[in-house]
Parts: sequence; C-alpha cells; structure tokens
Amino acid sequence: MRLRAELHRVHLGRDEYRVITPAWQTDGTCLYASPDGWFMELQVDPQGAGDLATVCALAARSRHSLVHLPLRAGTGPSDPPEDRLDRLDLLLVHHSLGFPASRWKEVRARLGAGTPHTVDLPGTDLPAVEAVDHERRHFAGWRDELRFAGAAHTLVVTGSPTAFRWAGSQLHELAREASGGRPDAHHCLTLTHGGWGSGRPAKGVPGSLHVTCAPGRSVG
Repeated sequence: MRLRAELHRVHLGRDEYRVITPAWQTDGTCLYASPDGWFMELQVDPQGAGDLATVCALAARSRHSLVHLPLRAGTGPSDPPEDRLDRLDLLLVHHSLGFPASRWKEVRARLGAGTPHTVDLPGTDLPAVEAVDHERRHFAGWRDELRFAGAAHTLVVTGSPTAFRWAGSQLHELAREASGGRPDAHHCLTLTHGGWGSGRPAKGVPGSLHVTCAPGRSVG
C-alpha cells in the first residue's frame, strides 16, 4: 500500500509535533455531526473507504505522528448534508503519543507548507475481517479500542495499533463490498467510542460514527 502525503513539523513551546497529511480527494468524502450531538456520519465512496483503510494502517504505525485529513471541503459522494450540520476534519492519533485534543487548534494553525512524503505500507498490515478476534474485547486490561474527542471542528480518534488496524480492515471490506455491489444497495458500518457497549460518552462529539459507502469512484 503506497500513500502520498505532506509532512509538517510544528513547534509549540518545548513540544514538537510531526503531522502527516495524506493526499486526499475530498470530493468523495464528507464527515459531519448533527448539532444536537446525536450522531456523526462519514460519507465515502469505495475509493474513499479504501484510502481511509490505508490511512488507518498508517496511523497504526505512526507512533510519533498525527495523521490529519482536512475533510471539511468535501461534498461526499451523494447529496451534501444540510448547512446546519457541523462539518468535521479527521485526526488519527496513536494512543502512546498522549496528545491532548485541546492542542489541535494551535497545531493546525501552524502547519504551513509541508514537504512531500511517500509511505509504503505492507499489504499484510490490515488483517482479514474474519481473522479479527472480537472475543479479546472481554479480556481484563483490554485497551485496543478507538476513543473519540472533538476539538476545533475535528473528530480526534485515538487508538492502539490493533484498534486502527481492525478499523482499517472493516473499511477495506466495506470498500470491497460497495465496489462490487448493486448501485442501489446500502453499505455501512459503525465505529464507536470505547467499543460496542462501553456506555462511555465521548468528549465534544457523539460517541458513534456511522460510515456509509455510496457508489462513486471505484477502488483503484
């Protein structure tokens, strides 16, 4: 899996942050939240879902980086959402970095021009969906879940390598099914803060993200 991106280095006081912004065709992707805080939705086409799966694999390996997707300019593959909905960017953060979502606004304001960057990821980084052992969620000390937070019109998703790879596997499968399915079929999945049944509220955003994959650019 090859990913082209821009690499930024941002200094805030004594801290330096490495930000990777993958090249992204925003015309096929849109992320938004309802103003009442009930839901978030990510609209993608098959190519967008496949690209996002690759970005999840990148986040799993990027222990010292923030992976930033500026999606607010996207219209999505279907009709644009209503103006009253809050458009969001997406930020993926390795949990070991300990990055506070509240700092994202300052970091983003200092991004400037990045330098071209190409990442090659092994195709084996994303396990097959049927190989994911969901029973491990019930083990004591389980930490491989995604966690959501909101900051500066951005959904900040923090996770372990396993959590990001599992999410990437689901997105890759979603892209495959939608690419080969009927144009009128509904293809979707839901990612949740803290995993299914956690009951823990996310900070600043809804606790679940509904991903819908509509016809559009097919997987390349």
